[in-house]
Amino acid sequence: MIGLLKILQAIDGRTWGGAEAVVASLASGLAEKGHQVTVWTSKKGGCKKIFKERFKDKVVVSEVPLLNDGDLVSMMYFYTAFKKFDIIHVHSSYATILSGRSALFVPRQTRRKIVCHFHRPVGNPKHYKNHFQGICVSKTVEKFVKTNLPWIHTWCVHNGIEIEASNGNQPLLESSDKIRIGYLARLSEKKGHEDLLKAFAKFDPKREVELVLGGEGKRLPFLKQLAQDLGVAERVRFLGFVPPELAFSFWKSMDIACFPTYTEGFGISLLEAMASNLAIVAYDDPALEETLKDEGIVVPTGDIDGLYSALETLAFNPDVRSHYSACAAARSRIFTKDHMVERIIHVYEEMLTGQ
Repeated sequence: MIGLLKILQAIDGRTWGGAEAVVASLASGLAEKGHQVTVWTSKKGGCKKIFKERFKDKVVVSEVPLLNDGDLVSMMYFYTAFKKFDIIHVHSSYATILSGRSALFVPRQTRRKIVCHFHRPVGNPKHYKNHFQGICVSKTVEKFVKTNLPWIHTWCVHNGIEIEASNGNQPLLESSDKIRIGYLARLSEKKGHEDLLKAFAKFDPKREVELVLGGEGKRLPFLKQLAQDLGVAERVRFLGFVPPELAFSFWKSMDIACFPTYTEGFGISLLEAMASNLAIVAYDDPALEETLKDEGIVVPTGDIDGLYSALETLAFNPDVRSHYSACAAARSRIFTKDHMVERIIHVYEEMLTGQ
């Protein structure tokens, strides 16, 4: 057993998303167990304020440049971090690259302090050539790392959330007689918003169904125009950025959650929707299936007709919707914040003891 640790969590944090939510949950959980935790986030991002609001005074939050892969100032920050911290836990591209380059200037024994966190099944091998330890958020991600970065020793630690936080939240939106289909995700191409809009357009406009999209991103103008072109603009609501503390309130306003993503690492938003007692429709992305198992309706990726059919089934069959809601809620209880933190601490122990 190791004692209390000084732990650094470093993430680019240009915009708030699933990885940032994991860092916030992990850092707060480690601090609650008595560890001394510091979070570094990029000066170019807007996440420092959100982190500080989440942590209160339990975790130190600092901004570092993390400007690009040649950022010498940030490299010096990481070099000094090897002396200051017991664990250096990096979560994103520039943090990974710059910490890896700094690691070249410390003894190999000291490098066991550093570990990369893989949140998605993507990664340029050259960015990880100076790393040899990695935490993967799912078996799907771990399979990718073992195949493409075979020199990295991996641990699989599923993401976790505070399940109890889903209780007692007030709905974000006013009550409605309409069936609401919700999706909360960054507005990027791989998230499948275009497919969801096309599937939603197949609903009879006379039926009382509404689509609510939370999230921000560069594709917002395109998606709004697509909604206009499909003739569904009056039945689609774009809420923009939903603060992380209101995620459960967002889901409490919905009847169905849909996740038409083309690639995922784990899916924090999916887990929050499951914990909110919602019936789930998702594409058959391996990471989503790993989280959801058989407790939702899964359709082939890109099958817009299948997506519509699944949504229609849930929208107009209350008993079926209730069944899948209960199944998803029960499944979500496996993925708790406490379990994630305990598993991470176990990984740290193995790193430091060389087991």
